[in-house]
Amino acid sequence: MTQPAFYLDASACSGCKACQAACKDKHHLPIGVLWRRVYEVTGGGWTRAGETWTSDVFAYNLSLSCHHCARPICVEVCPTHAMHKRTDGIVVVDHDRCIGCQYCSWACPYDAPQYDRALGQMTKCDFCADDLAAGKPPACVAACPMRVLETRERPDASADVNPLPVASLTEPALIVTPHQAAHRPGALGNAEEVSAPRGAEHSLVAFTLLTQLAVGATWFRSVSAPFNGRAAGVITAIMLIALLASFVHLGQPRHAWRAIANLRTSWLSREVLTAALFAGTLVGAQAAGGRGLWLADATGLALVISMAQVYRLRTVPEWNDRATTASFFATTLLLGAVLHGALTGAGPEWASGAMGLIAARLLIGRHESRAVQLLRAAAIGVMLTTLFAPTGWWAALALLSIAEVMARRQFYAMREPRSAWRFATR
Repeated sequence: MTQPAFYLDASACSGCKACQAACKDKHHLPIGVLWRRVYEVTGGGWTRAGETWTSDVFAYNLSLSCHHCARPICVEVCPTHAMHKRTDGIVVVDHDRCIGCQYCSWACPYDAPQYDRALGQMTKCDFCADDLAAGKPPACVAACPMRVLETRERPDASADVNPLPVASLTEPALIVTPHQAAHRPGALGNAEEVSAPRGAEHSLVAFTLLTQLAVGATWFRSVSAPFNGRAAGVITAIMLIALLASFVHLGQPRHAWRAIANLRTSWLSREVLTAALFAGTLVGAQAAGGRGLWLADATGLALVISMAQVYRLRTVPEWNDRATTASFFATTLLLGAVLHGALTGAGPEWASGAMGLIAARLLIGRHESRAVQLLRAAAIGVMLTTLFAPTGWWAALALLSIAEVMARRQFYAMREPRSAWRFATR
């Protein structure tokens, strides 16, 4: 079956937004949800030559929706297989499977999947498949007064279109006649209008940090003797609270069990599975008096690796870096070492190692805010001035926890939905 593709003549689009309005009207989309968006790209300026000024100002429009890619990253990362590609090439959401994790919206460089808070699920352009089946064009195409938006047969290969992401990232079913200024650096003139609402990710900050705290403390507990039941109980409780925080993030938490359905391609599915296994092995080791703790160590390692890989998306250059993996492991070791010291009342030798980890975290986090770095440095000062007394360990843990919360919030804020686009600032 031939896959349909959208064609846009960007050289003649007037930016009237009739396509955007028609899409919203047909699908009864709520405020803040746009399946099709008209981007206003502007740039250029004035240059002076002697007594004269010359203008090279330009502006053009791009009408974009889901491109129903040949290599859709939303389908790859979806943990439940809710996002899937039909036999005719159209990418759609199965609302019986979607748990509202919003991972597909992180991955898509075009902001195509949109979160509907009322439904607690993801929604997106379905190419008006009902209209296509009836032999009619999609609503956006039918509404275009300039006739610059059409449906055509998808070409064999996707071509790069400035300033959009390189086609090899997802191989979009999109054909564009570019504006004559498309090769020039520009900026979004209506960024606020076309940007999808973004959550503060409080629950994910809690989940990732508490999980890393529990894993790190488990590793250090394994190398200490004898088995400390009180410490084991605290670490287990921290991990269970972390799992609860992950449920809060979901739009459909009662269907969270579906999240391990796509272990083949989704790192999020692997993260969910390893988190459950880690929690289970923690409980089992505690019940067995410390026996089998190596299983918790191994599953904890797999969990931190999976957690880092969740963010190593090829479409998000700010996250797709070895620094993401390094920072996640550094946080795991740092918080784990300090919590272990606080729970066991460790002495100077352990404290010197913990301070070394804090110093290493300062180097790894050199791009983080000064406030974060000062809090980490303050933790070293507290440990030194209290001579490693139990109160010093807990005070240092409090300072480091605040620093890591701030750093993790900055990490989530780094993601710019159009970071893969080739825009330049004015």
